[in-house]
Amino acid sequence: MSFTKIHLVLLIVSISILFAPTTHAAGIQARVLNMCKTTTNPSLCYKTILPKALETPKFNMYKALEIEIQAAQVQVLKTATSIATLLWKSGSDKAIADSLTVCKNQYRNIVEAVTESVSLVSKRNVGDARFKFSAVISYYLACKESFEESQITSPIAADAQTVYDLGGNCLDLMKAIEDKERKSY
Repeated sequence: MSFTKIHLVLLIVSISILFAPTTHAAGIQARVLNMCKTTTNPSLCYKTILPKALETPKFNMYKALEIEIQAAQVQVLKTATSIATLLWKSGSDKAIADSLTVCKNQYRNIVEAVTESVSLVSKRNVGDARFKFSAVISYYLACKESFEESQITSPIAADAQTVYDLGGNCLDLMKAIEDKERKSY
């Protein structure tokens, strides 16, 4: 059997089909890396967005933002649960209990701010979402300061720092979307 032009075309098409998903994945990786490079915590941004971006058919900046907000929501709920558990276990240490109570209230506010932001982002209202979401950082700082003022090491410092980093990433992505949309008008 001789090697014909038809065989050559079939071979080229077959090889290109094999490598097409890899090229798509590499393109998504590059886009996520580019989106995350100017965020508060670029490596966390990349780590949280990339896996879901690879599964998302029409990936764009709004999808990236939604993914990062979802990651923030999960982290906020994890931290709020830790606060509730620590409050329950704090026993007789009044200073820790007082700081945890401040944090409990602040994290309740964070949950509300994130929920409102999710609603606004789903309506593509990033400007108002950014305004609402900026409160997350303020609430985080109020919690952090309650421990610093009492000169106590925060038992939720690591989880709270992740909330801060994800929140900062969300705000940075919102700003990038706003800037991009402003340029297109």
